[in-house]
Amino acid sequence: MLLGPPASGKGTQAELIQNRFGIPTTSTGAILRKQAKARTQLGLEAEQIISKGGLAPDDLVMQLVEEWLESHREAFLFDGFPRTVAQAEAFDSILHRYEVSLDLPIALAVSVVTIKTRMVLRLVCANCGKVVSMGRHVRSPHDPCPNCGGPLEKRSDDNNEALERRLEAYWEKTVPVYKYYGNLLVEIDAGREAEVVFADIARLIAA
Repeated sequence: MLLGPPASGKGTQAELIQNRFGIPTTSTGAILRKQAKARTQLGLEAEQIISKGGLAPDDLVMQLVEEWLESHREAFLFDGFPRTVAQAEAFDSILHRYEVSLDLPIALAVSVVTIKTRMVLRLVCANCGKVVSMGRHVRSPHDPCPNCGGPLEKRSDDNNEALERRLEAYWEKTVPVYKYYGNLLVEIDAGREAEVVFADIARLIAA
């Protein structure tokens, strides 16, 4: 699993890991955004939560996670999950039922200055939900999504007010997850170039 504050590079690293090692990857945020785009009742509720920088309710998140994990027991990578100790405990219960173990939780460490810089450059595909960065994946917001060719747009939660709320939620609810995993958790400096960060992660996975 990849943990870290907003814009710490979790999505980028998850994609690199999936491409190199073929590990199935998911993100609860991406699932919720797809629901929001479909305008389902669940999606509308999720959209309101996400746009205000809040976190989806644990019971909803765990339902999505267990549903996905059921068909990916042999290998999995979670991007930005679990976000709370309660989610981590519930996830352990699911893993225990499926007789699966967690091998490597990774925390991506990055400064607030870097987070704000990355947020300005970040876009999301309105069609497939892929998160891209101007200068890395595309040259301008008018370029098509490199994944599906769909239109790119700013994420609804990529504004200063929502970021402050997301950071508060991260420090209050997600940072305690690091202590929960204790010595199993590995922290990596994610303020560097994505390829340099990935090289460190790849060594850990291959070890």
